[in-house]
Amino acid sequence: MLDGCNFVEKHSDIIYVNFNYRLGILGFIDFSEIPGGEDYSDAPNLGLLDQIAALRWLKENISAFGGDPEKITVIGFEAGAASICMLAACTQAKNLFKKAFVFNGNPLSIYENPDGPRAFARDLLRETHTSTMAELAELKTEVLKEAAQKLWRNMCGPTLDGKLFPANLYKAYNDGAASGIEFIVGIPSKETQVFRAILGEQNYRDLITAAVDDMKNYMDAPVLSDIQEYIKAQTALTTELEAKSKLIEQVIYLSLYRTAAKLSQGGNKVHLMYWDEKPLIENLGSGSVDAAAMLLGNSEASQLYGNVMNASLSETLQTLLQKFINDNALELYPNEIKGVNAFTWLEFPQALIVSDNKIQCVSSIEDRLTELKSLLDFALHK
Repeated sequence: MLDGCNFVEKHSDIIYVNFNYRLGILGFIDFSEIPGGEDYSDAPNLGLLDQIAALRWLKENISAFGGDPEKITVIGFEAGAASICMLAACTQAKNLFKKAFVFNGNPLSIYENPDGPRAFARDLLRETHTSTMAELAELKTEVLKEAAQKLWRNMCGPTLDGKLFPANLYKAYNDGAASGIEFIVGIPSKETQVFRAILGEQNYRDLITAAVDDMKNYMDAPVLSDIQEYIKAQTALTTELEAKSKLIEQVIYLSLYRTAAKLSQGGNKVHLMYWDEKPLIENLGSGSVDAAAMLLGNSEASQLYGNVMNASLSETLQTLLQKFINDNALELYPNEIKGVNAFTWLEFPQALIVSDNKIQCVSSIEDRLTELKSLLDFALHK
């Protein structure tokens, strides 16, 4: 889905670069409490440091490939989007990119403290029957793979280690830490169906239950009371799992919306996208998979997930992405694309809605994101 060949074949003025970074056991783990682990102080954020190294290389070398080092645009979906949101406020990544397209990712996935990555290191020792860094370093690849499969639910993301990030990224946005970067922020609908298809029913149930329980750790009492009443009312109409799933979807939507709001308040130019396309296979949901394939013109990838790409819609989105990269206004004039009406995609809080193979611009999407006003207020003002 993230292959750029089709996109650059249509838009030859753009160079597309893809890179990998460390994940899983090797990307985000804290060995500081393990004997010998003091030599691995960067381990909790190696995945992000890999990304910074790749972006720095691009900045220094892309001109040799015909690119402009002052016009680097980054695109990310889910984990990639979350990474970009973090790097936008990171001093080590300052000036490495000018524009960012982030879909279904936000800085909430950063850990508030190193407890999780440290616990994961202890879990890894226990699972592999090791006790020191030297013993870990001797493990065969297959052993680590088996451990990763068993410990996947304990794996961590980036951590606030006091080096890369401000203590509160949303506040940092509001204070202008990401200044100079223009954003498109994408919000999917019905994304939990995707999780359900991937994880299976029981794992999905456990995930949703844990997510709802975790709200007690950061939600205010009045909001929690509204949430309990909402779950009760929705359960009467469907099931408790469906009620909680619907709630978690709203929390996801609002965390992404909050990212756009805080960036806008900090002076960033922000465009908001709401993705509400319906998949052919309803149980698989519609979100990052379809959006990524559509944006880059990867119809084959879309078919693998049971969908048939609308060529006109894909062309429209690709044209908007090209204009975004090239510093052109996000608008279409009459007949620029056959069968597509002219429109102008203004800045936040106006939003572009992709739904039923059509595009429309609306003044706000807050009413689509949540049925709980207290949840919206909490997201915007916390």
